[in-house]
Amino acid sequence: MLIKNARIVTLDGANRVLDDGAVRIAADGSIAGVGTLAEVASSEPADRETLDAGGRLLMPALINAHTHLYSTLARGISLPGRPPRNFLEILKKLWWRLDCALDLEDVYWSALVGLIDYAKAGVGTLVDHHSSPHACAGSLDRIEQAFRKVGLRGCLCYETTDRNGPAKSREGFKENVRFLERLRRNAQGGAGDGLVYGHFGLHASFTLKDRTLEACVEADRSLGAGFHIHVAEDRADVRDARQRYHKSVVARLTDLGVLYDRSLAAHCVHVTAADIRRLAHRAINVVHNPQSNCNNAVGTARLVEMVRAGVLVGIGSDGYSPRLWEEFKTAFHLQKIRKGDPRVGYAEAYAAAFLNNREILRKIWGLELGRIEAGARADLILVDYFPPTPLRPDNLFGHMLFGISNAAVDTLLVNGRVVVRNKECVTVDERAVAEGAKARARALWDRF
Repeated sequence: MLIKNARIVTLDGANRVLDDGAVRIAADGSIAGVGTLAEVASSEPADRETLDAGGRLLMPALINAHTHLYSTLARGISLPGRPPRNFLEILKKLWWRLDCALDLEDVYWSALVGLIDYAKAGVGTLVDHHSSPHACAGSLDRIEQAFRKVGLRGCLCYETTDRNGPAKSREGFKENVRFLERLRRNAQGGAGDGLVYGHFGLHASFTLKDRTLEACVEADRSLGAGFHIHVAEDRADVRDARQRYHKSVVARLTDLGVLYDRSLAAHCVHVTAADIRRLAHRAINVVHNPQSNCNNAVGTARLVEMVRAGVLVGIGSDGYSPRLWEEFKTAFHLQKIRKGDPRVGYAEAYAAAFLNNREILRKIWGLELGRIEAGARADLILVDYFPPTPLRPDNLFGHMLFGISNAAVDTLLVNGRVVVRNKECVTVDERAVAEGAKARARALWDRF
């Protein structure tokens, strides 16, 4: 494919802005060339598809480093009784009831709806964290089917936890191991296509016993997958670790071998300076989820301090919204409020949203995403943004915050394949999916 007549924000090492650029995409879904039309079109076969960008802005597709697709069918659900007063009550009255009510079809339809929303918001890759205790076996396969149906790139895991008893804990453990082993066999046999990857999922320190974590760590020695776990999201997690183990959450999980350089630590809201030093020293990957943290009133992560200490901090939505642009904005504004300083947050929010997410994916899964240059995967978005002021590498932040973030996504390509065109998802029938999901939601809400 040849994309021409585009204003390109490369986000590559040189952070180039090409006012009238073109991109050539190879048959394997990688970027073969970037530059002027004359530079990249000369070797383009005449029978290849050409996409005229019409002067729109072309940039790398967005990446969501932590989400929960199983939450999609909860949209508009009513909770009986008084509203939850704190984070633990939110978990018990909503999310831990919802995940127990899911069946395998719910899992598939919830993922399908969520992925369509993400695609239309310009997200090409999602790192998902799943839970469905009464529909555990095979649940990651159903989510994978949804990813392949829509055409997005995904990194999947199942939430191992002890909160539902030993039998359910073992089921979660087995689902992770089964899925990871299948992905490894596919990759070794040449059947992997680079669209679906795996992690070993864990809930959080306060719902996991030492022996469960030790068994997971032992299994991961041969899998080498790394863990995806919620860390110090709420003070309840911190209190539990202190009371039961006389350590911080970060110290407990690193000492057990859960957190290492292939692991994802979601949230890290309540971490101390010592914890931040440990996260940096162990090269642990952190994912900030600012809007969800606001919604649950758990606090604001120390994004500025973590980034400045050398922690690789990405950004996710925790299932709150498909719009990563809003997470970027919220992260930026929250740091100003938290520090009481209008000068802070610029570099840290920008890095988390547009640079660090791609580095996390490269580091853990070897994926080359998030930049427009030869050799990277062709995960790209065309945005209806025609800058009314000069757009240069040195003022890109202002355009991202006040302009590009408010513009509609016209086109999304993942691995060189068109997923969204003219603001509609072309890989699925959106209306039919919505109607099918509505029927599933009605039955789910009745069980809930």
